Amino acid sequence: MAAQVRENGGAGDAVGVDKIRDLLFGNQMQDYDRRFSKLEERVLQRFKDVESEAKRNLEMYESNAKKQIDSLAAQLRNEKDSRADADKEIDRNLREQNQALEKQVRALSDQLSALERDVSDRINRNDHLLREEIKQKNEGVQMLIEKMFADLSNVKTDRNLLAGLFVEVAKCLNQDPVGSKGNSDRSWKVS
Repeated sequence: MAAQVRENGGAGDAVGVDKIRDLLFGNQMQDYDRRFSKLEERVLQRFKDVESEAKRNLEMYESNAKKQIDSLAAQLRNEKDSRADADKEIDRNLREQNQALEKQVRALSDQLSALERDVSDRINRNDHLLREEIKQKNEGVQMLIEKMFADLSNVKTDRNLLAGLFVEVAKCLNQDPVGSKGNSDRSWKVS
């Protein structure tokens, strides 16, 4: 029981101290309470304002970031499309140039084949003509020699006449078979 009295007495003392404090500092405490509660309200309001402003700023930042990302994505898509179109154009140009070059190569090959056939035909014709000319000259020389020998057998000749005859035969033999005058101007000295 004594403990109970002490507890009640202790509680009563605390109530008494509160009353004394209210009497002495009551107005000041109430003033402090009002000030603290106003300050708390202002702090809470300021906190709400800051929170609201931060939320608005964050939303604006997110909106701007999304717009920029969308803009960059659109630019990248456009650039990708442009590059794809440019690649297609380059491929088309290369194919056209390749086809044009192949056509030119075929045309040049055909021209070269035609030129080769033409040159071969000319060479064959010239070869045939030269062979005919050589054959005719050989026949002419042979006939001349036969005539000269026939003339020699019919006529008595002296040494100078015989030497001149041999010179003529030598000239005919030394003539160029294609008819150039390189060997025909040579003169043989007879002693």
